[in-house]
Amino acid sequence: MKKNRAIVAALLAMVMLLLCACGGNNGAANNGAANNAPATNNTAGNDAAEPADNAGTEDTSSDNAAAEPAEFDGKIHGPFIMTTCGQSTGSVMLHMVATQAGLTSTDDHSLTADTFEAGDAKTLVVTTGTSGKGMGAAGTDVNAEIERCTALVEAAKAAGLTIVCAHVEGMSRRTDNADQASIDAILPLADVIMVVEDSDSDGLFSDYAAENNIPIIKAVDTLSMSEYMA
Repeated sequence: MKKNRAIVAALLAMVMLLLCACGGNNGAANNGAANNAPATNNTAGNDAAEPADNAGTEDTSSDNAAAEPAEFDGKIHGPFIMTTCGQSTGSVMLHMVATQAGLTSTDDHSLTADTFEAGDAKTLVVTTGTSGKGMGAAGTDVNAEIERCTALVEAAKAAGLTIVCAHVEGMSRRTDNADQASIDAILPLADVIMVVEDSDSDGLFSDYAAENNIPIIKAVDTLSMSEYMA
């Protein structure tokens, strides 16, 4: 286990160095293995508040209302679709953690409501916090990112996916108005919040979760997120 974590940590470090060297993320999508066996459940770092009952059934009524996501059970379930609201490395990191755990995941930094295809995916993860370099390389800005991601979330909700607002890069992605704008845009749309402890060092995410009755997953670091993926 320690060896696997060391390998993943090294891979994450290499990815972040490569992304910084090339001026941002390129939005490439990668598929992980299709083994969806649940990871070991460690409840020590999980301050999850149970939401109202969400039946995992799809609405087929004529008014085309959005389908309800599955009821939260302490973990987020794949297959996963991941993207970033701000072109930072967070979704790459979570994608690598998921695939290393043997779960099916794709990561696409340019995914839109028009190009979105649910397939057999169960969860859309949108990481928040912005990268000026990443947005510059992608030819976008925080307002365009918010517009892209909010429309994408609505499409995913209509398809019955669980929506996760994630912040996994710590306080280094909470330094300016752009960072906060991406968080403020995605948080109200989330079924589940997923953060590392450093990202919530001031209680921003846990307070929001408690006030709005949204489940929150808190892990020591990004690698530990695999314990809450199944």
